Amino acid sequence: MQYVVKLRYYPGDPLKEIREGDLRGVSQEWGLEIQLEQVHGEVNGTWEETLDTDLESITQTVITVFGDDASSLEHGLKDLIAIYRAPRTVFALWGSNPAGEAIAWKAIDEMDGWR
Repeated sequence: MQYVVKLRYYPGDPLKEIREGDLRGVSQEWGLEIQLEQVHGEVNGTWEETLDTDLESITQTVITVFGDDASSLEHGLKDLIAIYRAPRTVFALWGSNPAGEAIAWKAIDEMDGWR
């Protein structure tokens, strides 16, 4: 089974800047594939228009984690949460597959207590 988890961090969500080196370390330690995507939304003057905007178009940092082993995925997610904390919105896991999302919620509950 392939597990897919998308962690969507909006501006101000992570405890520190999300870095490729951190992600590479977690990836290597747990045998996961981790991708990083920066999304820049449309700014109208000094603010971003988010009303009636697709979720994927709003400014955010998306960490996508792929894994074949549930235990490795859980450990890798816990490491990411320890570094950055859990994403803070109800849309935090949008785009994850159901199996990956279940493991992510478990890791979030254990590490950050948010739900």
